[in-house]
Amino acid sequence: MAKRNNLPYNPWALFTIGTLLLSAGWLMKSFPVLIFLGIAPLFAITDQAKDHKSPWNRFELILLSLSVSLFAALLFNTKLLVFVLAQSILFTLTFVGYSFAYQSLGSRLGKFTIIFFWLGAEYILLKLPWSEQTLFLADALQLQASWMKWTYHVGYLGASFWILVVNLIFYLTFFQKKEFNGYYFTAGIALIIVPILFSYQTETAGINHAEMITLYTQGFSGSEKYLKQGELIARTAAWISVLIILLSFVKNQTRKK
Repeated sequence: MAKRNNLPYNPWALFTIGTLLLSAGWLMKSFPVLIFLGIAPLFAITDQAKDHKSPWNRFELILLSLSVSLFAALLFNTKLLVFVLAQSILFTLTFVGYSFAYQSLGSRLGKFTIIFFWLGAEYILLKLPWSEQTLFLADALQLQASWMKWTYHVGYLGASFWILVVNLIFYLTFFQKKEFNGYYFTAGIALIIVPILFSYQTETAGINHAEMITLYTQGFSGSEKYLKQGELIARTAAWISVLIILLSFVKNQTRKK
């Protein structure tokens, strides 16, 4: 029997907040700070679902929120609607995967798992033939290249990791409990500011979307360091995701026996 959820936040309220913040984050590309807040409510929706007997519970709200926000990111171009839905389904599965793994492995599995799954999904998209048309979370910052000069060292998708980690911290700040957590809030603000300040202090040019695709699939002289690391963060997250899923399946099958 599923546990009763006593959390104070209405899932539709979380959906509305997340959709508005994410959409605004994508649309305000000249100053996209809201992208660091928009996924936090979606983390909170998983609290409504992780103890439910069905791992799909409440995830239709996440799917709808991601669909609307990605549609906004593409300026509501109806010709790309099918593409938006396909990518939204893939990213929704990262939350479903966490719920499944949580039910199999228990509370020791934190929400950082969602970050692994999301980055793993982006790495899969990078490997597909239509990667040039793929919308990565890091693309929300594409007009602020001066914030991401450090991506040359960790890969362009390192910016996706940055956004996700800050969102997780703000989830802990605003949505995990009724009380506002000032320590987490301070950490979240610092985690936004410090990489930006570091970026302004470095002379290395960062990696953008087009360069990532070119460098990763073709490469050219002068990019040996980046090619050697090859989106290190996303690639590592993909392998960790595979291990978590395999362990979850094994644990689930063992429990049935």
